[in-house]
Amino acid sequence: MGISFHITSVREGTIFNVMQFLSLEKVTGILNISFGRQIPEALVYFVQGKAAASEFGALHGESVLDLLLCQEYAVKEVNFAPGREATFKEQSIIKANSLSSAVLNASKDVDKCAARPFIFGLLPVTIPQSGPVESLLHVLHGFDKHKDYLLSIKPQEGDKEAPLPQCVLLHRALSRNVVTYQTPLVQLKSFLPLLELIKPLEYKEATNLRGYMRSLLPHPKATHMPLERFYAFASAVESIADRRGPEIGDEARKIIYKLIQSTTKLNETINV
Repeated sequence: MGISFHITSVREGTIFNVMQFLSLEKVTGILNISFGRQIPEALVYFVQGKAAASEFGALHGESVLDLLLCQEYAVKEVNFAPGREATFKEQSIIKANSLSSAVLNASKDVDKCAARPFIFGLLPVTIPQSGPVESLLHVLHGFDKHKDYLLSIKPQEGDKEAPLPQCVLLHRALSRNVVTYQTPLVQLKSFLPLLELIKPLEYKEATNLRGYMRSLLPHPKATHMPLERFYAFASAVESIADRRGPEIGDEARKIIYKLIQSTTKLNETINV
């Protein structure tokens, strides 16, 4: 009987560690990567230990590996089902000679991606042409439906580069508020006055706050935090401020209120 497993606790590096394990075990079957019940799964096909192909709707081959590494924080479950060699599309073939090469290439792609800080896979978006879409991952999966509209948005100086052309177009649209996230977002740089207020931080306070902030971000390179997550972060900062004294606590609440107020303005312009 072949190896099969189901992982529901996905941490940084889990996916590619699993792929490395499957490669060493020389398995044949399909690795299913789930971002949640409402989002289509990404598939990686293994043939005798080789990661032969990968698919995520309109994305194929190495592009899927780029997506998985970029949006690994959005992954909810990983399943592997052994079986006979499956049929996959020719464009889905992973051309790298080995899994290690494919992962290294994906890592380099993600490291140099200038669009990534504003690409949040799980957040719902609104596209004028098609209306509300459940998540940005849905847009990437069904990209052919949105491609013509996104291509109609003219390039401008300041457009960000990305290994995936889909992300170039999405970042262009999102940064100009043509396509919008349905969830209000707070810019991380707007946190500075709040953080300055509670300095100097004790080592334990700084370590805990950094770790908590990281856990609330859509991914480690994100430039924005969803408003509902900012409430949680602001509460942690407010607790520290209160320990500094009543005046510091009151000032922290004023800053937090102003940040929430400015974030929820309908006419807010996002600059990234």
